[in-house]
Amino acid sequence: MIQGPPPPRPDLSSADPMRNPVPGATVPTDEDGRPLATWPWWEAVGVILGGFILGTIASVPVFLFFGVTTTASGASGVSELAQGVVVDGVLMATLIVWLRRRHPYWKAIIGFPPLARVPKEVVIGGLLGIGVRIVAGIASAIVVYLLGSVTGGAVSIPEQVTSDFTPSAFVLFVIYAVLVAPITEEFVFRGLLYRSIRDRRGVAVGAIVSAVAFGLVHFVPGGTWEGVLALQLTMVITGIGLALIYERRKNLVADIAGHAAFNLIAVVAIAAGVGIVPGWR
Repeated sequence: MIQGPPPPRPDLSSADPMRNPVPGATVPTDEDGRPLATWPWWEAVGVILGGFILGTIASVPVFLFFGVTTTASGASGVSELAQGVVVDGVLMATLIVWLRRRHPYWKAIIGFPPLARVPKEVVIGGLLGIGVRIVAGIASAIVVYLLGSVTGGAVSIPEQVTSDFTPSAFVLFVIYAVLVAPITEEFVFRGLLYRSIRDRRGVAVGAIVSAVAFGLVHFVPGGTWEGVLALQLTMVITGIGLALIYERRKNLVADIAGHAAFNLIAVVAIAAGVGIVPGWR
């Protein structure tokens, strides 16, 4: 006897992004009805590191072709930016394969708005990202002032990119700073790391831990310790702000838009000849 399709589940409609990818499976939710992350932080970190290593290997041909194009301490040229695009692409592919195989509800957990709501989330996220940039800029100025007062010397935040771009290199820089980096970093630090810790330890712990990790990956060697510390603290504050955008809007699109707007201000500043704005990435 051929059995018909199973009856629809009342808790999972056909329009629900958590539409029963595993028959009979359920995912616990928080008090707001958001599904909780099914991956522990250590599993996410392990896969992230593995994806980063694979991306680094995949970027070797780019390095062999372009060589080293850095023109200043801590600044990235066309070779470094192209390598970054390759690394991030391979990392994202690795993470998606892992999530699809091990965590079938990952899209609903991370949070993606319906297509019709995407423009609204992009606008709201972008405006909130500008707010984060303003707060981070004020915080950076305060940190620089305090460190300068304590040490008695001038504190200069190290640059992350060079301001001496060729037109083609600048186009690559814009693509990386406004599109590639926001997608990859928000997916990693907010979508995976923050959600895993937040769902087990709370918003405050999740925001701080993911922001510290976010700050550490933006370490720029070669400057004075005061300047390096000022940049790290600025990026930690930025990471907390982005985590709060994600928490408030409950979807990654708004957060990516906020990060892109944050970086876009630096891109515009460079294009206008103002110079590097700290923490572009």
